[in-house]
Amino acid sequence: MLTVHKGVRHVRRAAAVATVCVLLALLAGCGGGRPAGAAPGPDGGSFSVGVPSWYVAHLTPAKAGKSSVADALWTPLTQIDDSGKVVNAVADSMRSSDHRHWSISLKPHWTFHNGEPVTAQSFADAWNAAAYGPNAMPYGYLLAPVQGYADLNPLKGKPHRNTLSGVHVTGRLTFEVTLSKPLSDFPYVVASTVFAPLPKAAFADLTAYDRQPIGNGPYEVAAPGLRPGAQQLTLKRFDRYAGTKGGAARIVVKTYQDDATAYTSFQAGAVDLALAGGNNLAQASRTRPGQVTTATTGAVVYLGFPLWDQRFKDPRVRRAFSLAVNRKAITRSLLQRLGTPAHGIAPDTVAGGGKQTCAACSYDPDRARALLADAGGWHGHLTLATQQDPLYRTVLEAIVNQLRTNLGITDITLKTQPADQLYPNLAAHKLDGPFLLYLGAAYPTLYAPAEQLFSATSATNTTGYRDPAFTRLLDRAAGAPTAARSTALARQAERTALDTLPLAPLYHPVSGAVHAEELHGVRLDYLGDVRLPGITVH
Repeated sequence: MLTVHKGVRHVRRAAAVATVCVLLALLAGCGGGRPAGAAPGPDGGSFSVGVPSWYVAHLTPAKAGKSSVADALWTPLTQIDDSGKVVNAVADSMRSSDHRHWSISLKPHWTFHNGEPVTAQSFADAWNAAAYGPNAMPYGYLLAPVQGYADLNPLKGKPHRNTLSGVHVTGRLTFEVTLSKPLSDFPYVVASTVFAPLPKAAFADLTAYDRQPIGNGPYEVAAPGLRPGAQQLTLKRFDRYAGTKGGAARIVVKTYQDDATAYTSFQAGAVDLALAGGNNLAQASRTRPGQVTTATTGAVVYLGFPLWDQRFKDPRVRRAFSLAVNRKAITRSLLQRLGTPAHGIAPDTVAGGGKQTCAACSYDPDRARALLADAGGWHGHLTLATQQDPLYRTVLEAIVNQLRTNLGITDITLKTQPADQLYPNLAAHKLDGPFLLYLGAAYPTLYAPAEQLFSATSATNTTGYRDPAFTRLLDRAAGAPTAARSTALARQAERTALDTLPLAPLYHPVSGAVHAEELHGVRLDYLGDVRLPGITVH
């Protein structure tokens, strides 16, 4: 099971916070002037970045999850390069003859920020700590593919051991990993910073370590670390880093409620770099075209159907709803082209994505009405739901209007819930009616979103979809001997699921970042986050 935890992977905020902007305008001229903090220097200089507060709520890998800050502090076995390919980082090699038993060797000369060598035991200790249920690390579930994870997370009672039976250290720089079943994408899986190593010093006090960790990435946390109640921390370049060294000598990380408030702060000149979406990104693209970086993210926004609701048992009803949605109108007019219509679960930025795998993802209101009539029509009230996010509410309002116009369903209401309520309610089948959600691929291959959306054991399978034929195809993809064969089987699995349409892919979001003129080399990763180490100041 490989999933991005429901509600944990936060979605980019797209709406500007007007009242905050007005207040900042009075103080610093919101929308006027350039960010003034970027400072070139002979050592590489410094810059500031605005991030959502959850990016630094925790700094231990299995507590922090993926973010631009985590990627700066930690280097795992492998990494995803700019083209979406997996490449070795600390790993010298990862070999397997059956994709279940993996032999891993490490490159020498890697050290933690305190000088301690990075060894095979560093990885084993980190993975054991992350997977051990009583440690309650939110992203520890990503270790689920490793044999022995279930023993550390029993359904009842306490675990009888505290180490993964599938991890064996065989030498200072070598260890072996046994998975519960074959997984050819395992090198992609361990590219997550959740799989980063931990030094011995971490285990003296894991709570204190979480505030000022000792990592092995291109940047380290400067003293005093993250103090309680503090809204910023400083990262300083680790000049003994064994990989490609960071561009700037220092990065000041400032935290905000969400991306929208960080963007407002950028407009006011308080930060040099911020993520932007929706109207903010569209505005910045018009007014600061040379200071904007955009990319289609490896994600999908979809309309899910509750298969436990008897009204959506008939695939014709689900297809009717999908065909009634004008994806081009939503992405072109509403999103101002900051999204691409989806014809499958993954865009072409994901290996194997970008293909026409959804037959009911076109716009055909006549056929939609005919399908709904053939299924007996619609009777009674309809409720559509999404999480509390201004952009998603706006998109869902547009969908409501299209369903009224194209299907003749007039008694419709819309409701929003916080993500930490919405996902548990879906898991408990407490909601009826379709729901609008976002899913980011755990890593950029088609297997990842297929597993996340449709696997019976996935925490992000929100529709209740179950199909043994899909499971067989996905298992074959996981154990395929080549990447090409794995992709082909994953696409067959995707088509199998979308043939019955438990969810309707709508669009792939375009993410963006705005930056000061002094910053160069600003690039986004496959989920639209900024690669901080590659930025230079001059």
